[in-house]
Amino acid sequence: MRTVVEVVARAGPGGRTVLPVVRASGQLAVRRTGPTTVHLVATAFGPLGGDDAQIRLVVEAGARLSVCTVAAAVVLPARSSDGSGSPPSVQRVLAEVAGELDLQPEPTVVTARAHHHALLHAVLDDGARLTAIEQVQLGRTGEEPGHWTGTTRVERSGVPVLHTTVGLGPGAAAWLPPVAPRAYASTTHLGTQGGRAVGDNAVRLPLPGGWVATAWGDRLTPTLARLGALEDTPTTRSEAR
Repeated sequence: MRTVVEVVARAGPGGRTVLPVVRASGQLAVRRTGPTTVHLVATAFGPLGGDDAQIRLVVEAGARLSVCTVAAAVVLPARSSDGSGSPPSVQRVLAEVAGELDLQPEPTVVTARAHHHALLHAVLDDGARLTAIEQVQLGRTGEEPGHWTGTTRVERSGVPVLHTTVGLGPGAAAWLPPVAPRAYASTTHLGTQGGRAVGDNAVRLPLPGGWVATAWGDRLTPTLARLGALEDTPTTRSEAR
């Protein structure tokens, strides 16, 4: 199934954020749940293998937008009549940010035999702020893991800031069971400088004008706790260089 979402946030009178464009078709609907917050609501079961979702977010100067989901996304394989396996499902988030964008989706659970590819491409103006959270669990309880690939690309004023791809699960280049992680969480932040920090299966690295933190483990809940502890680690001036 093809899904298309578009949200434009604009600074309105009195500093309020208005949403002149809100469009959605396919598996997702958009609901405004706060002055600067929208939730994406699933209208169909999935994602299923072969599904393709494109989410375009535009945050103009002076506007703020928080994008959340109402529940975890459970990725399932498509049925294959010829035994060739399920094609991957794909979600592309394309963001143009001159104001402030906060992406806080609920976790993605990739079930056995499913393959999901998540892409975030954010283009920021000078002074724009971005926080993007990724939470992934491979397999449900007692189930074999699925395959997840995540690509994050961030540019500011035409200059690349971050471009990384992480692959987890059967078929990924660095997948070495039984010690390979089944849970992964990351936060990418542009707007406040952060320094280096290392925790238990977690690391934070500085970016120009920001930072990126990742954590990994077997279960998502403790992995998120380690990520949160690392994000709260104070930054010294020397660490930020």
